[in-house]
Amino acid sequence: MEGFESDVRIGPTSMGVDIVAFVGEEEAEEAGRMQGTNEFQLAHEFYDAYKACRKLHSAEEGNPPSQSDLDALSGKLKAIALRVGQLRLFSPNEELDDVGTADLKFLLVPSLLGGVLGATCDLAERPRTLRQALVCWRGFAADCQRLGVAHRDDIRSIDRNPEDALDAASKRDEKIARYKRSKEVDEKVAHLFAKKRAVLGDEFHWGHGSGFDEDMERELILALLGRAVAQAAEDIGSAEQELPLLDLMVARGGPGKAPKRPPPSTEKPFIVKIQDKAECTRLYKEMVFQCPYQLPTMSLAEAADIEMAEMHEREQAKATRQRDQMYEESDRWLSGDRQGAKEADDEEKKTYKDRDWDDWKDEHPWGSGNKMANVS
Repeated sequence: MEGFESDVRIGPTSMGVDIVAFVGEEEAEEAGRMQGTNEFQLAHEFYDAYKACRKLHSAEEGNPPSQSDLDALSGKLKAIALRVGQLRLFSPNEELDDVGTADLKFLLVPSLLGGVLGATCDLAERPRTLRQALVCWRGFAADCQRLGVAHRDDIRSIDRNPEDALDAASKRDEKIARYKRSKEVDEKVAHLFAKKRAVLGDEFHWGHGSGFDEDMERELILALLGRAVAQAAEDIGSAEQELPLLDLMVARGGPGKAPKRPPPSTEKPFIVKIQDKAECTRLYKEMVFQCPYQLPTMSLAEAADIEMAEMHEREQAKATRQRDQMYEESDRWLSGDRQGAKEADDEEKKTYKDRDWDDWKDEHPWGSGNKMANVS
């Protein structure tokens, strides 16, 4: 994208995203306020920011947040990201096990910042903030890929070139698979948040206690990171489709401007006058003796070769999807090492299905829907 490199920068100074390029005067004041904060105080700032982001995402469509609230929240997140980089909480050389549980939550900052920047309501500023959000999402996904947190299908979707776009069927299968994974992660996160609320009294209190140990806290944060990568894959696809429309709007002169109409032509139409009657007769004869249908541009053999190549591509794509599904199933059941786990899961699903069917038959006895009461 032209002019993109001058607006943002990517670097390994903090979490894969150099937030310095995003910071304005107001954000600089907020960053100066956090200049002397330690990790404990920074955790409290993150608590407020994360709680505000959750409230932003759960807001109803008819009641969107104001632009001033979005600007204040983005300024706080940028200041937190700057302070995380100054404290050197993360290193590009460390692995996931090297990151402490107390610091792991700060990996969510670029994802949260991208979500707030992507929710900008001001159409005049939206192209710039949406490009900044793309940088945040991609940097966040790169960090999660490096640490082995992200799902490989989400990373493949984020790194896919526009020239390698999927066909409609493959895109639908990819979205369905991501939705199923996200639904499972959402249920897990909701369960852990509910347990934390029951133990600590506040689901957004980052820390562990007697009934909610460090392993559960780490499991919760890792689930949030994986869910954020899946959401980033969706948001990046939507942003890449929206940016050309926003650029077209800017080229027209801004929001609400009509497209520019070309000025009327001042040239007179080109007219050929034929004075000779014989020449006119010859032109009409040439127009008569022409092929009445459009001639083919390729032979039947060439058309068959094209159809065969398309068929091979579809078969290869289908085989790839089946292989990925097999790998995912193998990873889920540890390649058969969990003896009886898959059979037990199938048996449990069958039991619940039979139980639901029995409940339905109890609530709807035979003949209850027959209004004529002609049941013997």
